[in-house]
Amino acid sequence: MQAISDAIEDALNEAGVRTIRREGRGSGRWVLLDFGDVMVHIFHQEERDFYQLERLWQDSPVIDITGMIEVPAVASAEAAGGDE
Repeated sequence: MQAISDAIEDALNEAGVRTIRREGRGSGRWVLLDFGDVMVHIFHQEERDFYQLERLWQDSPVIDITGMIEVPAVASAEAAGGDE
């Protein structure tokens, strides 16, 4: 859980999205990362089944945010095979 949350937080921070708050890392069952406009929930299957967040948000529109996240120049160059 911690490795997953660290990877998400690192990637978003590198893309210029700052972490406002993080919760639950100590328990290791459910981690919440708050990036302001984006909230990330990472949790074990048992907690996912119990809280059923998908059911709570099923009527909400899905918003594609991939175009909103800027990729750092270094990552873009590496993905393109460049040496920047």
